[in-house]
Amino acid sequence: MEFREIIAVTGVAGLKKLVANRNDGLILSELDDSNKKFYSNRQHMFSPLENISIYTEDDTVLLLDVFIEMKNQKDSTPLVDANASNDDLRAYLGKILPTFDRDRVNISDIKKLVKWYNALEGFDIFKKSAEGEENKSSVKTTTQKHHAPAKDMNVQQQSVAKPRMTKNKV
Repeated sequence: MEFREIIAVTGVAGLKKLVANRNDGLILSELDDSNKKFYSNRQHMFSPLENISIYTEDDTVLLLDVFIEMKNQKDSTPLVDANASNDDLRAYLGKILPTFDRDRVNISDIKKLVKWYNALEGFDIFKKSAEGEENKSSVKTTTQKHHAPAKDMNVQQQSVAKPRMTKNKV
């Protein structure tokens, strides 16, 4: 399982794993690959965790980076309970991400952050995809370049017809 496959669904508790994509929704399963179910676009909104960021005073920080920092600081800063007091939750996130924007990051966001970390901790997905980035960069350099047509080849230009003005009859 990879981090980009994890999705939060509005109106549904917990996190889901992407199984398949359809035009009218997604087929998702529990994180342990049990209980596959279809979720419609009409009833739900989907948020892939890789697209979620935490506001900071300067810019935003990706959720994966925050999870990695939480994992790295787990020994020195123990994980706080999601039902802890508001001050404890803000203090914990302040130790993990000192520059987080205290005005725009709500307590409910911090609670979700802690719950999601607890749910994903056992799956060992808190790692950067450095291999994928290297592969993408090598693919970009090997793509074909656009070449000009040969000199003896005639290139025809298409004429674009002007739209006709019509009167709508009601």
